[in-house]
Amino acid sequence: MGKKTSQHEEEPPEIQRTTYMTRRKRAASVPERLQYPYQTDEYPKVRRASRLRESSSIPSIARTRYRARQHAPEDELETDIFYTPSLNETSHKIVINQRRHTRVYEPPLTRRRYKYSRRHILLRAIKRHTTLVYISVLLALVLILIPLSQLALRQGAHLIPINPATQTTPSKPSSADPHQLVITPSTTDHPAPPVYASAAYLLDADSGATFYAHNPFEHLPILSTTKLMTALVAAEEGADRLDKPIPINAAIARDLNTLSPDSSLMGIKPGETYTLRELLYGALLMSGNDACIAIADGLDGNLAKFVSKMNQRAHDLGMLDTHYMNPHGLLDTGHYSSAHDLAILGKYSLSNPIVHAISATKEYTIPKTKQHPERSMFNGNQFLWWYPGVDGGKPGWDGNKNFNQVISVVRNHHHLIGVVLNTVDWWTDMRNLMNWGYDNFAWISPRDLDAKQTIPYDADWNYFAKDHKENTIPIAKHGRYYIYTGYSVFDPILAYYDKNGGLKKIGYPRGMPITTSNTTLTQKFDKGVIRCDTSTHACEIVPV
Repeated sequence: MGKKTSQHEEEPPEIQRTTYMTRRKRAASVPERLQYPYQTDEYPKVRRASRLRESSSIPSIARTRYRARQHAPEDELETDIFYTPSLNETSHKIVINQRRHTRVYEPPLTRRRYKYSRRHILLRAIKRHTTLVYISVLLALVLILIPLSQLALRQGAHLIPINPATQTTPSKPSSADPHQLVITPSTTDHPAPPVYASAAYLLDADSGATFYAHNPFEHLPILSTTKLMTALVAAEEGADRLDKPIPINAAIARDLNTLSPDSSLMGIKPGETYTLRELLYGALLMSGNDACIAIADGLDGNLAKFVSKMNQRAHDLGMLDTHYMNPHGLLDTGHYSSAHDLAILGKYSLSNPIVHAISATKEYTIPKTKQHPERSMFNGNQFLWWYPGVDGGKPGWDGNKNFNQVISVVRNHHHLIGVVLNTVDWWTDMRNLMNWGYDNFAWISPRDLDAKQTIPYDADWNYFAKDHKENTIPIAKHGRYYIYTGYSVFDPILAYYDKNGGLKKIGYPRGMPITTSNTTLTQKFDKGVIRCDTSTHACEIVPV
């Protein structure tokens, strides 16, 4: 293509001169202050209007800039809206600055002069409003630095040690999947113990580490372990009203009538009056379902409102597999939790000073007054009476074969939370978990201690008559777990062990099987070491 020519090059010289002279005459007829208004001191000042407007539609954690233009026949309107959030504001305010420009006559300019004038206009506008520009830049920097500093503080908070006794909300899971657990086993050469329970959990309350998890997220009935959440909500809501009287009025009496005759009860009657503190003792020590109803109605006026608070508190604690339908734990559709969630509940409820103190009390007597008779209570948490280091917890039982338990144990300044759900042998399950967690298998039995000092409600369990240190638990691969020493035995060693006298002649296992070569397997017992050739299954006992 050929070289382009400008419009002036295409026109004859006469036309160019005429056009130029015509433009000169037209420009001369216009006052000088209107020819170049931006280069004079007479350029009219920009009119501003500012007003405050209340807005509830702006998000509370955002910085919004909105720019709107409206064109009128004679004027141009520009609106700038800046929103700066404040955590202390009760309402959000938006400052609107309107700049209204009056249209003035501009002479026709050549393309080069027009470009030069626009740049000049911008420079002069900046020069006129230097202070405003500085303020705008400073404000932008502040709005950028504030979120960055808050982010740095939040990240830095993870480096600060947190006392579990004062922590009220759980840390967020590091994984996007809330049901993904990282198991950090106890430092021991013992294997993780088997349990009779449908689900079990062992939590290191000091570090938050999970030591043990068996079906941790399975939804199961939780019975009276529900009362830990009831007590936590009541203690948090009524911390300053523990000694406030709660009369057993007609509304509470109607809810009490919904309880079954064989329900676990504190024994309150319509017309009596108790304090919140006394009702909490009745709920945690006596496992009184009637006490839970009186607490819920007395604090919030009705059961539904209180149960809603229980569910909200569970959500706040990260208990994603929990839902409550009542404050006492009686079987109800939609009332469930999991071993994992109950471990969280045990950690936070028993770190509450009020709940912890009441839960750790073995005996309590409500003195007789004009409002109620004397009531003596014994803590139904039997683990509290015989296992060393127990400082709180709550059991739940349906009177049949479904037993649940949440236990807090502190030994050697080490705090563990244990949970078993739906077990037929609660003392064996929980003892095995705690022995393994503390790596201490010294034999402790409720059967032995009950013979010396009565454990409350021991008759319900036939005085723990079946608890013997010789007991074993069958495990996978046709193995056997010995609860006395906490070790397991498997074939081919187990077959040789049983054939040659077993416990009576060889004694208890004192370690786990060890592979000493490609085909040699050994395991230590009280009376010697059993050595087997795995290729031939030939075994022998070597004296220690």
